[in-house]
Amino acid sequence: MAASEIEAATASARMRGIRVYSFSTGVGGGRDAFFDAVRATLPLDPPLISNHSWDALSDSVFGGLYALGAGRVLLIWADAAEMAAADPSEASIAMEVLADVAATLAEPQHTQDRPTSVTVLTVIN
Repeated sequence: MAASEIEAATASARMRGIRVYSFSTGVGGGRDAFFDAVRATLPLDPPLISNHSWDALSDSVFGGLYALGAGRVLLIWADAAEMAAADPSEASIAMEVLADVAATLAEPQHTQDRPTSVTVLTVIN
């Protein structure tokens, strides 16, 4: 998505009461920058201690978003293209983690019948 489309989606989401979290990994952002950006921006439960485990990141983001009790959440990774250019394999894993969290939170059997609709937008241009 283009930056202007992200801005429009963000404004629309906020008008409808959707929780919006936007994070950025910075120029040349790699794995550590991704973990740090998520840690600084998203609600996490349990707290994320290190940058070593993608599984721990997934569990922590899932737990944090679930604990919100919000019906809908919008996650915006404002500079995914930077990480994709710097390290395509790590960027792919990061996107898979976010997609997996969104899919799992949408399933009633994983959320005690309190699913959360999570949309993940990535800016890749």
